[in-house]
Amino acid sequence: MPNLAQLLPSKSPVEHQRIFNLCRELSASVANVDAVYVVGGVVRDLVLGREPGDVDISVVGDGSAFSEALAERLGAGHPIESEFLTFKIIAGETGEGTTTIDVVTARSESYSEPAALPDVLPSSIDNDLNRRDFTVNSMGISLSESDWGNLVDPVNGFGDILRKRIRVLHDASFVDDPTRMFRAVRYAIRLGFSVDSRTERLIAESLGIVHLLSGARMRNEFELILEEPKRVEILREAENLGLLAAISTGLRIGSRSLEIMESGTSTRFEDLLALSTFGMTHVEAEQVALRFGGPEMWTESIKGNPKLADIVAVLDRTDIRRSEVAEILDSVPLQSIRAYIAAGPPLPRRDRMTDYMDTIRFERPEITGDDLIVAGIEEGPVIGKLIDIVRRARLDGQVKTKQEELELAKSRLPGFLINPD
Repeated sequence: MPNLAQLLPSKSPVEHQRIFNLCRELSASVANVDAVYVVGGVVRDLVLGREPGDVDISVVGDGSAFSEALAERLGAGHPIESEFLTFKIIAGETGEGTTTIDVVTARSESYSEPAALPDVLPSSIDNDLNRRDFTVNSMGISLSESDWGNLVDPVNGFGDILRKRIRVLHDASFVDDPTRMFRAVRYAIRLGFSVDSRTERLIAESLGIVHLLSGARMRNEFELILEEPKRVEILREAENLGLLAAISTGLRIGSRSLEIMESGTSTRFEDLLALSTFGMTHVEAEQVALRFGGPEMWTESIKGNPKLADIVAVLDRTDIRRSEVAEILDSVPLQSIRAYIAAGPPLPRRDRMTDYMDTIRFERPEITGDDLIVAGIEEGPVIGKLIDIVRRARLDGQVKTKQEELELAKSRLPGFLINPD
């Protein structure tokens, strides 16, 4: 195997070089450590000449002791341990951003059933690299003093980098972990590679097990797609391969939404989520939201679109008041409104929604509840109702000053006292 020692100082950020050199020193001094490697995406990116991301270190031997020693030398906090023999070190802020280091005990994995989380056992570096997702991510560079820079490449990932292809390691790869299907597309588009024909065939044969993924794991994969700079290309390819329909039959992304995402005008995650689910029916949105099983923001972003579609036509009325626009849109998620403005038809409703986003939703009366209490109005739910009446009047231009607002509130008070409900 070639020696890639020259890549470690020439292609790595300064903080990465510091980490690699510390690993070199510690590999000989920490008890029960046989070898240390930088592995995975960092190696791939070094070979490609790309800026590497967070550092993955594989330790043959006592990964726990090694992570403790490395964290101490870096002045970092106590490593965070997971159930899979991994230890995360947050090395803190540098001029290049926050550096995160994942130290893993070299291990083998087995899966009790499709899409299950793995059972792990300490093992060799070859077995550790052979458990990974794609050949281009299955290389390691030795950081040990005795063979510093030597490449370990049991599945010819280096050759696949030269061929610019994404290839799985074995036929059961997607059965073991269906999230790899989504990663295959992300990596291919991000790197400008292609998915090799065997891997594409395995994806087609494995679509039926995507439903075994939990909502949280499925949500994570979709979020990673939307966070990619080339998200539109990834979504198109995922749809071509049947991956979006495998998530939920109602998940389809319209061409207008893709155009908006491609323009880069929407960068908030909730906006991207609303755009990617724009145009769904209530039934489709319900199915997709249920599949993702997400927190409130996910559910609102998905189900807010058909909710708005049901009521939006009334905004085309020429006689509609600004207070009525507020009443209609106050209950709709803002990301759904932004998605409609961006991707919906150029009808009067769009101007009304733009007015709502730019001004209406921010307009508040000058008077406060305290002002009404000082004016002699007893504290209670009546206060909130009066403030709402004043806000509507202000939106419609019926009151313009604080004094006019106060007089309006007082004028409405007798009615509330007669029938406060």
